[in-house]
Amino acid sequence: MTSSGTSVPLLCLTLPRHPDVPDRAHEILAAVPLDAEVLAYDAPAAALARALRRSRSAGQPGYGALVASLDALGDEPVLVRQVDLGDELLTVLLRASDGTFLSAAVVDRAAGVETISAAELTVLLGASAAPGADRALELVRLLAPDDRIRLFEQGARSTARTFATKYGLAAERGFTVHDLGSFVDAVSAFGAVDLPFCALDGPGVVATVAFTPDRTAVLATTSARRTADVSDEGRT
Repeated sequence: MTSSGTSVPLLCLTLPRHPDVPDRAHEILAAVPLDAEVLAYDAPAAALARALRRSRSAGQPGYGALVASLDALGDEPVLVRQVDLGDELLTVLLRASDGTFLSAAVVDRAAGVETISAAELTVLLGASAAPGADRALELVRLLAPDDRIRLFEQGARSTARTFATKYGLAAERGFTVHDLGSFVDAVSAFGAVDLPFCALDGPGVVATVAFTPDRTAVLATTSARRTADVSDEGRT
């Protein structure tokens, strides 16, 4: 549930000078404009703690303090306030009943992000017999060999369902979709296992590459290309 009534100046007043509050938290609030956007919402403490434990940033310093401050609150509502500065995210937790400060943490979202170089991906795609690997290879060759492509992990079965729906709808709207069936079949076969993926963009086209769990081979690819009619849709 989204809640209003907060701002950077209010957060500056709320955030205490305390050994448990990282200095970087105060530095971020001092660096962002006074009218910078503050993401504000509330959530039950227990649900928020579960979400934080599942987060990819859970291992970063500070997240333990966030979770620890929630564990004793059960389903009591907690106010969450978040401010961005570049790749850094400041999270402040407050007790909803009276606005009492609970904890704060700063996470560098670029830390630990896994990537693959365009040169490495070129080799994997060139060696792959997966349908559509040649189309993905065309997009990779638009990049410099040392360009880095971000990898992300998602559950295989849920990703397959999402792509079947999203790209199926895209095809109905006139997009040219390649290799969707083989992609869905290959990915869904891994069930609940998290698989690595990457996305490639080119003029009017986007491709997704799925890798084997050990990231040593390409498992499947799929792509969607705008047709001339779709690209011009809405311009007339």
